[in-house]
Amino acid sequence: MLAGRLSVSRAKTLRIGIDARCLNVAHLRGMGNYLNGVIDRLGRDRDLDWEFFSNRPDLPFHDPLHGQAKRHDVDFPGHRFQAWEQIVLPAQTLLHRIDVLHCPQNSAPLWQPVPTVITIHDTMIWDRDEAMGTGPYRDVILPRAFARAAAIVTISEQSKRDIVARWPALAAKLHVIPHGVEPEFLSVAPAPLGADLAGAGIREPYLLYCGGLLERKRLGWALDIFAALDEPALQLVVCGVPQEHHEAARRDLDPALRDRVCFAPYIATGAMPRLYQNAAAVLYPTLYEGFGFPALEAQATGTPVLMSPLGSLAELAGPGAVMLGADDREAWIAAAHNAVVARRDGAQPHAASRAWARGFTWEASAAAHRAIYTAAAGRR
Repeated sequence: MLAGRLSVSRAKTLRIGIDARCLNVAHLRGMGNYLNGVIDRLGRDRDLDWEFFSNRPDLPFHDPLHGQAKRHDVDFPGHRFQAWEQIVLPAQTLLHRIDVLHCPQNSAPLWQPVPTVITIHDTMIWDRDEAMGTGPYRDVILPRAFARAAAIVTISEQSKRDIVARWPALAAKLHVIPHGVEPEFLSVAPAPLGADLAGAGIREPYLLYCGGLLERKRLGWALDIFAALDEPALQLVVCGVPQEHHEAARRDLDPALRDRVCFAPYIATGAMPRLYQNAAAVLYPTLYEGFGFPALEAQATGTPVLMSPLGSLAELAGPGAVMLGADDREAWIAAAHNAVVARRDGAQPHAASRAWARGFTWEASAAAHRAIYTAAAGRR
C-alpha cells in the first residue's frame, strides 16, 4: 500500500529542466534576474523537481534554489557552432528524464525530445543585429526551433506584437508574462548612501544612467543632458558599462566632465535599491527595450525615471515616469533640472509610484510560468 502511494506521489512530480547558462556568469544581468525571480518562487513547490544545465565550470553559478536542485555542468567543445545548445542540452534532457525544458534566453535547440518552453524577450537579435549577428543559425535554425516549441513566453505586449509580426504562426502558442520587481526595491526607506556605494566613487547629488554602450541605449544623450545642466556639484553615475571599457569611455568624455561622471563598477544586487532611491532621477533614454527593468525598479523605489514611450516602455509609464519625446532635448534638460531641484528641496520617494510598482510581482510571473510548464508537460 505504501509503495502504491509513493508511486502516485512520484507521478505527480514535474521534472523541469532549465537551460541555465544565464545563471552561469560572473554577474547576473537581465535574463539571469528573470530566471532567478521565477525559480526562486517556484522552488517552494514540492511537486516540482529542477535540473539546471550549464556549460561554464570556470564561472560562478548563481543558484536560485541554493543547492536544493541538481546542476549538470557539461562543458563541450564547438561553441562556435552552438553544439552545446543543439546537441548536449537536448541529450541531457533525455538522460535525466526531464518532463519540460525551459530555454529562457531567445534561443533553443532544433531537436526537442521533450516539450520545450522558450522565452523570447524581444526581437532585437533579428531587428537590430544585436548579440548574435546575421547568419543561418539566427535566421533559419532558431525560427524553426521556435515553431516546434510547446509554448513561447514573452515579457511585454510590445514584444508579442514584434514576434507575431515576424513569425505569425507563433501567435497561438505565445503568452505574455511581465517581469516582477524584487521586494527590496519596494521596501527600501530613505537613508544615506552606504559605504559600499560611496566606495565606488558615488556621491550625492547625482543622476543615474542605466544602460550601456549599445547605440540604442544612448549614453551619449544622457551625457549631453547632464552637461547642459548648470549644476557643478551634480554627478552622473553610469551603470551598465563593463569594467574593461571604463578607461576608454572616460577618455572619450569632455575633459570638463571627467571629474563629475562616475563609471560605476558592478553594483551588488543588494545595493541597487539604495542606488536608485538616492538618485535625483534615473535617465533611461533607450530607444527600445523588450521590458525595461530600470524603469520599473526606479519607480518601485519612488525615484522619477525620465524616458520615452517607445517599445515596451509605454507599458511601464507609472506615476513616477516622466515621458519625453526621444529627441526633445530641451524637454529632457528641463525635466532633469526639475528633478534635481525637487531633490534639493527635500522631495521624498513618490508614494503613488511605489504603489503602482507593487502590481508587478514575481509571484504572479511564477504562477503563470508554472501553468505553462504543466500544460506543456501534458503534450508529451
